[in-house]
Amino acid sequence: MSTGQGFRSLAKASTLLTSTQPANSIICRQCQRSFATTPAQWAGHNKWSKTKHIKAVTDKKKMTERAGFTKTIAMYSRMYGDDLKFNPQLASAISAATKASIPKNLIEAAIARGQGRSATGAQLESMSLEVLMPPTIAMIIDAETDNKTRTLHDLRLVVKKAGGVVGSTTFYFTRRGRAVFKTKEGGPSLSDVLDEAIEHDGLEDVEELPEGDFLVWTQPNTLAAITEAVSKKFELEVLDSDIVWAPNEDTIVSVDKSAEVESLDLLFNGLKEYPEVKAIYANVRQGTIEDEEWDRVERNLDV
Repeated sequence: MSTGQGFRSLAKASTLLTSTQPANSIICRQCQRSFATTPAQWAGHNKWSKTKHIKAVTDKKKMTERAGFTKTIAMYSRMYGDDLKFNPQLASAISAATKASIPKNLIEAAIARGQGRSATGAQLESMSLEVLMPPTIAMIIDAETDNKTRTLHDLRLVVKKAGGVVGSTTFYFTRRGRAVFKTKEGGPSLSDVLDEAIEHDGLEDVEELPEGDFLVWTQPNTLAAITEAVSKKFELEVLDSDIVWAPNEDTIVSVDKSAEVESLDLLFNGLKEYPEVKAIYANVRQGTIEDEEWDRVERNLDV
């Protein structure tokens, strides 16, 4: 099938197939609907080109580190407010970011973003850009901006340069609440977390991740309540709490070629230039590509 045919086939698809349940999950007994899950998971030939390569790798690591800190700060600002006196989690996150030499302006912007404002105080609006990448990859890019027209124009250009097109893709995903809690020695078991979470409406699933952390899926409108309840009950650190676009299991496609990784990498690098971008979602899993190539894809996705 040609790339053009693949795009047309992808764009025409409109039927969501029911998703499967992960083997390591406990299904909420109050919720019978099916839901999506996702799998756990050129050096140059002279001194100058090698130096450029090393610098590029270092810069990428710095950008990833900064994104991690600012995302955590924005999350705690959104969950518990921007007053450090009443938000020890935010104070701790800011302290860690400062020790890691994260610039003050990025920290302040993250706090403001958690409150729905830009660094200048302008009100932020949420927006999503639906994207098709070759050969048949569906994506959604979530952003928060004080100028939708400008941001939409800029992101469209990034997508075009990476070889993608803008097209309808939301029917490949389901809107879900997702919270991740850090495990601790002597802490609760998977059953303990389930027993607490199930007391609240909107719970969909509880999973134990390979590292021992807990992943809780909820309906979007009950995420905040369940996150707070589980966190307070067991005094667990919240690693992530957000409403996400989870790809429907039976619409997920495999990434099998290096060329697909290159085009996605080009897209990711372009999107990193825009702090308005909040999250990137794609209906992909690792196919026949090497682990190192898959890591270049997976580390840039939010589900």
